[in-house]
Amino acid sequence: MIATIVLTSLMLTYDVVYGNYYHHNRNTTLHKYGPNVCAVEEISSGNGGTTYRERGWPIDDRQHRTCGQNTIVRYECCLGFKSMYGCPGCTGVKPTKNVLETAQELGASEFVRYARQHGLYDSLTSGGPYTIFVPTDEAFSKIDNAHRAAMESYESAIEILRYHVVPLRIVTQNVSSNEMLNTLNDGLQLRFNKYSTKIETINCVTILRKNRIAQNGVVHLINSVLSPYTYSNRNLVQIINQNQDLTIFSKMLEVSRMHQSLKETFQTLTVMVPTDIALQRFPQNQLRRILSDETLSKAFVLKHILPTPICLSAVTEDQYVRSLADSYNYVKFSCDVKHTVTAQGNCINNDLKLSSNGIIYAINFALSSEEGKSALQIMQHLGLSEFVQIVNIAGLAQTFENFNALTVFAPTNKAFRCMNPMEMYHIRSDPSAARAFVDFHVGRQIMTAENIYDGKIVETFAPGKQLRLQCVQNEFGVEGRRIHFQAVRGYNGAVHVVDHVLYPPTISVEDLIRKNDSFSLYAQAMDLVLGASSEGRTSFEFCSGVHNTYFIPTDYAFRKLGAVELNRLFGNPTRMRQILDNHRADRILPSALIGTRQQYEIKTKNEIVRVSNEDDKFMVNEAEIIETDIITTNGLVHVVDDLILPQNRRRSE
Repeated sequence: MIATIVLTSLMLTYDVVYGNYYHHNRNTTLHKYGPNVCAVEEISSGNGGTTYRERGWPIDDRQHRTCGQNTIVRYECCLGFKSMYGCPGCTGVKPTKNVLETAQELGASEFVRYARQHGLYDSLTSGGPYTIFVPTDEAFSKIDNAHRAAMESYESAIEILRYHVVPLRIVTQNVSSNEMLNTLNDGLQLRFNKYSTKIETINCVTILRKNRIAQNGVVHLINSVLSPYTYSNRNLVQIINQNQDLTIFSKMLEVSRMHQSLKETFQTLTVMVPTDIALQRFPQNQLRRILSDETLSKAFVLKHILPTPICLSAVTEDQYVRSLADSYNYVKFSCDVKHTVTAQGNCINNDLKLSSNGIIYAINFALSSEEGKSALQIMQHLGLSEFVQIVNIAGLAQTFENFNALTVFAPTNKAFRCMNPMEMYHIRSDPSAARAFVDFHVGRQIMTAENIYDGKIVETFAPGKQLRLQCVQNEFGVEGRRIHFQAVRGYNGAVHVVDHVLYPPTISVEDLIRKNDSFSLYAQAMDLVLGASSEGRTSFEFCSGVHNTYFIPTDYAFRKLGAVELNRLFGNPTRMRQILDNHRADRILPSALIGTRQQYEIKTKNEIVRVSNEDDKFMVNEAEIIETDIITTNGLVHVVDDLILPQNRRRSE
């Protein structure tokens, strides 16, 4: 198919275009054109036929794209003008004709034939002024049998023909976007729209050639026959309520209490209404929840309402339109070379209804399927099949369906593949083990990015066990593991995806230190500091709290000081406390939340230190972290290969 796009130039330029033939060499850049020359963009798709579409001036020689196809530019005299020998551009003005003669000249002979056949010819050629939105002959050849029969019936044909005529002189430059135009068909209007692509539509039908001035009016050529049955002076809600295929969405409007505001709005909206068949594909319990809950119904409805009139014929490239739901919810419209338009990847039929305050599309899919989902359904939707399997083994499926106010930190399938095979076998073969495993991954309140803060503690389903949450910049973690995918909210809770399986910590920091020979000097240092400050205190008190990060130096790190300095240090409890305090921060700082090539200033018990990540090499000041993320009951341990000396200590050395 060759689709031709026409752009009209009213600019005076100095390049000479001689004769009736205009040649455009695509390899040569033309900067100037004669007056009244139209630039024509052609799109070839190889299956015959030609249509036209006008956009705004100017145009350059670069190729444009429409629905994925490149266009080619050529030039011709604009309608109503002709070239004059020896003169640049098209300076000859053709004599004007009446609106029907002008329509015939544009290639709309079928409309003229029907007007003559049904007795409208004389009134349209002698009276006025009239503006006719006249369909091409090709448009009439594509109408269905019912429409064709209507065109042969006097009463029906008169209604259809008059619906194409406005009893005013309408030039598109002088009309505002989204303006309603009264037609000769009493009480029925046409909706005119303009788009940023320079496309203009009438009742969402593309205007191909526009503003053709006639003796008694103006003629615009369109690519479809307008039907008076697509327009109603009723409002959006009335039309939806009276459509027997849209009863479920109609019920949602009522439950959400939005029906009154949609009736009364002066804003022109586009409502993408899923049919009953589309909504009946939802799980019945999910659909039942939406229909019984005002908040869920409102959230669903708002995602299907767009705050602007959307005409499919004006979609020539990918465009994102924000819904009324929130500033982050967009509907993506696209088109292909056949000009099939999709929303969120689903085809839309041009099955529209024009109301007094908007446009309605009946669609066979839903733009959102999240509302009313349970935590279990969300996990299934996210493809977390391994965790869902363990939930079923544990006998907790109904809990995830019905328990209110829970948050699941669900490991990815990859995380399960990294588990010890024997441990995995034990969980899969023992329901009680499966339940204990699942319980530690579930919190007893709903947590999303809006209410998570660094250091938050949440009770789990596992008796007496808690989860500790971390927040570093815009990254979130739980028990030192990164939350890979932030919350998807369901009706009864939220699901976060984590990249590791979570385990309840079983060892304290002190036990870790006491049982590891590599930390013997650190243990002695703790005993020294606590023994000097208060008789009878233990190192447990040094490791108090649950939200700490410990940078534990190895014995080798201590011995780097040399024997003399090491002895001097162990003889000075005050200085030792300063050093130990420099190895402890009152927050959990997992390595997974430390961004690459970024430096973080972290407040320790003594002073601020700098933590950095250089291509997975983690540093605290000049000390390298040689082992990361050992989770304990007191917090997180990172093992360092050097002492993190206070700044005044480093300067003195």
